[in-house]
Amino acid sequence: MKITRRALAMAALATPALAQGFPTRNVTLIVGAPPGGTADALGRLVARGLAEEWGGATVVVENRGTAGGQLAAENLARATPDGHTLLLANTNVLAINHAIQSRQPYDVLRDFGFVGQVANWPLVLAVRPDLGVTSVQELIARARENPGKLNAASAGNGTAMHMALALFNRLAGTEIVHVPYRGSGPAMNDMLAGQGVQMIFEPTATLLGPIQAGSLRGIAVASARRATALPDLPTLAESGLNGYLVTQYHGIVVPSATPAPVVAQLNTALNRGMARPEIRERLTALGAEPAPTTPAEFSGFVREEIPRWQELVRLSGAQVD
Repeated sequence: MKITRRALAMAALATPALAQGFPTRNVTLIVGAPPGGTADALGRLVARGLAEEWGGATVVVENRGTAGGQLAAENLARATPDGHTLLLANTNVLAINHAIQSRQPYDVLRDFGFVGQVANWPLVLAVRPDLGVTSVQELIARARENPGKLNAASAGNGTAMHMALALFNRLAGTEIVHVPYRGSGPAMNDMLAGQGVQMIFEPTATLLGPIQAGSLRGIAVASARRATALPDLPTLAESGLNGYLVTQYHGIVVPSATPAPVVAQLNTALNRGMARPEIRERLTALGAEPAPTTPAEFSGFVREEIPRWQELVRLSGAQVD
């Protein structure tokens, strides 16, 4: 069949129209975390922003908070690729899971299409005030004097928080014991109660309140730059651990076969929704740092992150039980 220039022009005009009536039904946003945590709070802000951009369309948050986001990612990979099922994916889903366990029920680059990054969460290293240390170097000295006697809580094996501790031990030459919990909530409960753990890596959203209240003491951040919410805290690299960098981030992905016009429409709605003043204000109040991108920028970022985490896992020696 001969394809005329007119037919090509008509096709080019029709393609964007595929997304103009989107969404045609309720949209499901899968969040790989239980209700009540920082990821859940972020997911609900994303859902609100999208719903408002779509004139009040229903966006349902579906929590799938097990196995480091693995179940959530597997559900997304099996979903119909029409843009009505989204996943709020984090560092674990997009980089760490494959780096730390090669056998996964999904493949990030094969099974996912990238809509856009949403936010970065600077990880903060905090200690109990009764530990008596006020800096990274004091913590390292205490840990070296007491090998195997300091305990660090984390949100679970294989999480970014676990990896942050593993890299700390490797670069600092310490033997701080990793104590994994089933989520940030239980880990923070024991930290605040003094139940056998003295330090923790957690996002600013989790630690901002306790640090401001004096219940915990922040001593450094794991990111490349200081956290906007806690500007007085140095980075771990500034504190003497050269090369230290661990970043927790979130972004929206869809099944890989989702049509490009729908992905583009989702990206526009996502970036506009998260830029709404009341949503951006709430986002920064949580300690998150907005990170809007195009689909191509987000895809490129993840492609760079995967080998970086593979190397980080190798250097840290971290393992999932």
